[in-house]
Amino acid sequence: MSFNIKYSIAALLFISFVLLSVLVPGGPIETRSFSHIDPLVLGAFNTFLTSLAILSILLIYFVLKNMKWAYIVSMVCGVSYFLVYALDLGAIFPVSPDSMLQALFIIEILGTIASMPLVYFSIQGILKDTNASDRQSTQGSLYSKRLISIVLVFVDAGIGIIVFATKSAMGN
Repeated sequence: MSFNIKYSIAALLFISFVLLSVLVPGGPIETRSFSHIDPLVLGAFNTFLTSLAILSILLIYFVLKNMKWAYIVSMVCGVSYFLVYALDLGAIFPVSPDSMLQALFIIEILGTIASMPLVYFSIQGILKDTNASDRQSTQGSLYSKRLISIVLVFVDAGIGIIVFATKSAMGN
């Protein structure tokens, strides 16, 4: 695998994670109200966004380990980032009666721009021979337990973020 491709994907995943993470409703940038949207729909959307951000940060490790499946998932994440930003910038979903702050607009434009090379490089990673890393076994049960522990910490944090973001978006 080319040095530049896997490190470019890792960097773009991190940038995408940061850009999306600063947009948590109730924070300094995403101040719009979505109280008119059904709480279940809003909760599901916030779950998707939080899962996308957490998955992106976790994927960095596997991309750097040159796992082919990680390139495939990275491509899906890139497409997801593009769609999330395009739908909001296009005022398709979620639509708020409040206007979009300039900082939010700029971050969403940057996120849209970052998503495109993320998809491109991920496709390049998929097309390269990465099977050697996929065949390597994990380093035993200690490795698996450590990985599971890290994922559980991210899941716990994600649940907190989803609850906070949904309540903030609802104006509570």
